[in-house]
Amino acid sequence: RLLLQYLIPAARELVRLTGVCNAPVKQHFTESISGLTTIKSFDQESRFMDTNMKLIDRCSRPGFYSMAANEWLGFRLDVLSSLTFALTLVFLVSIPQGVIDPAIAGLAVTYGLNLNARQAFVIWLFGSLESDIIAFERMLQYTSIPSEAPLVIDTHRPDPNWPSRGEVVIRNLQVSN
Repeated sequence: RLLLQYLIPAARELVRLTGVCNAPVKQHFTESISGLTTIKSFDQESRFMDTNMKLIDRCSRPGFYSMAANEWLGFRLDVLSSLTFALTLVFLVSIPQGVIDPAIAGLAVTYGLNLNARQAFVIWLFGSLESDIIAFERMLQYTSIPSEAPLVIDTHRPDPNWPSRGEVVIRNLQVSN
């Protein structure tokens, strides 16, 4: 529980950062695809690829930190599980002979190993679930955004017979190369 108090706030912020960092990568990629003919015609592929790689590097940093935080939690859970298991073994070895049946003690040791691994997995899963709740927070945030103005506002419509006539006048146009 104490470990999760350190991990969960950091994991939440890292997930938020990952979401924020994904937007520029997607936007740049979409713009690059849309303007591909222009980029190629001006021989700017390398500039766009460099920008894309920098954005991807920036985007992968929070993911790396998130994996490091998971490893941090995993290491501490393994240490905690090992200490608990070692204390259990010391207790089982130190009690007088005949108090506990050796078969029951062996069964307790076997289940203790399995329980420690499952406990670590459940705690890791709980932390991961807690950090993934950010998606629901973001959905709630989007539902509270006020809607845009309507496309047509009746009080600001132009005159029904506008434009009365159409004409384009070009004066003193100069075009140079």
